[in-house]
Amino acid sequence: MTPTRSRPKEDQNFWNFVFSIFFVLVLFCSLAFLYITRERLPSSISFFDVLLLILASFRITRLVVYDKVTRFFREWFVQKKEVSREGKSWVEIIPYTHGLRGTLHELVNCPWCIGMWSALIVTFSYFEFTWSWFIILFLAVAGVSSFVQIVANMIGWKAENLKHEALQKESQP
Repeated sequence: MTPTRSRPKEDQNFWNFVFSIFFVLVLFCSLAFLYITRERLPSSISFFDVLLLILASFRITRLVVYDKVTRFFREWFVQKKEVSREGKSWVEIIPYTHGLRGTLHELVNCPWCIGMWSALIVTFSYFEFTWSWFIILFLAVAGVSSFVQIVANMIGWKAENLKHEALQKESQP
């Protein structure tokens, strides 16, 4: 017998469906635009350029979803309430959980979702605008830099954890 699973009630399915349809529509419109302007769809791309597109998309995704510099953008989709207690002040962030704003909040905080959008934008730009190659290259270099920083942080955290574990073992009788 399969155990019963449960999850919190979500009323976001409608808006998630709307945004999924919107994404597919933008994708097909992009393809149609490329087909109309070039009289055919792009059929090949070099491995190096694919790598650039991947890294540029990675960097845009990190920029939108994680970086402090774009927090202002993510905070368009939350409620902010200033709180003061005992002489200390802070801003309380309350995410929208319903309706269009709730879906937008989920979208801008979802690396997989933003990754799809950024991949679409970067790829379309690559094929449509010759000037976008430099921007894609710039984003790809920044993507490599971001990746190196992530790996360095992981190594540092692992070393710190091992050091703390060793200190705990030494202090035990």
